Amino acid sequence: MKTENTTQVFSAAGKLMLFGEYLVINGAKSLAFPLKFGQTLEINPLPESKILWEATSPDGLWFNCELNEKLEVVETNNDEATGLLARLLGECHRLRPELNVYNHFKINANFDLNWGLGSSSTFVSLLCQWAKMDPYKMLEISFGGSGYDIACATAKKPIVFERTPHYHYAQEIDLSNNVTDKFLFVYLGQKQNSRDEIKRFGKRSHTEADIEQMDAIVDKAVNSSTIEDFELLLNQSEDLLSPILGLEKLKDRIFADYKYSIKSLGAWGGDFFLATFRDLDKAKDYFKTKGFTTMFTYKELVK
Repeated sequence: MKTENTTQVFSAAGKLMLFGEYLVINGAKSLAFPLKFGQTLEINPLPESKILWEATSPDGLWFNCELNEKLEVVETNNDEATGLLARLLGECHRLRPELNVYNHFKINANFDLNWGLGSSSTFVSLLCQWAKMDPYKMLEISFGGSGYDIACATAKKPIVFERTPHYHYAQEIDLSNNVTDKFLFVYLGQKQNSRDEIKRFGKRSHTEADIEQMDAIVDKAVNSSTIEDFELLLNQSEDLLSPILGLEKLKDRIFADYKYSIKSLGAWGGDFFLATFRDLDKAKDYFKTKGFTTMFTYKELVK
């Protein structure tokens, strides 16, 4: 947190999950990346008993509202977002009645919100950083999910994340440059709603052996030192999850002629995917010919 006079500024990193998608909800280990993209929250106190909220992205102002001292809506351009905001601010005030909620809040994302990089999780993290509250509990009463994205929001490097009924555990790790230098993140352009996908996953069946297999993949990935070994793990993860989710692997569906590994990230079939490569220019040219033009290397995207 930075304080300039009475202004407070907080920051939170976006996220991408590489291993453990869906299964992490039921206790599997996951491996995830905090991103250089994220959101900042600037807070300035107001002399009146009201709340002003403005949310911007590279496309400009996308959400704004005004709430009165009872957290009732005075003005808004998005009823659903305002309802959630009022509920969470009310929770902050209930648990911390001494907290001054009468502020002008300005939240800014430095990425396209359609990319699915964590606009919801960074919002929760920022709100809880300001209110000094448990972000995992706030996530439970708002968007739901495993909480790995909350861990990423304040992480400085990749994490192994694990959730049990009693705790959330995140350990920062280092991956070999021999591996990550061959990562290309490509935007598929089909944004998924994580809450809907989690509900769909809840209706699918999986076994304890599936959880154990994902744990083994994550453990091996952390210690992998060559891209060839890492690609085997990427392929194993896809082979494991495809029948569990009842979804065709992305490589089989769109990129069957690509020479190296293709790995869905997060909610399958939507936002970004990972492609490995040996020659970066050739990889970029391949995806451009397929119509995919938004791409980042590991160093460009990951903290």
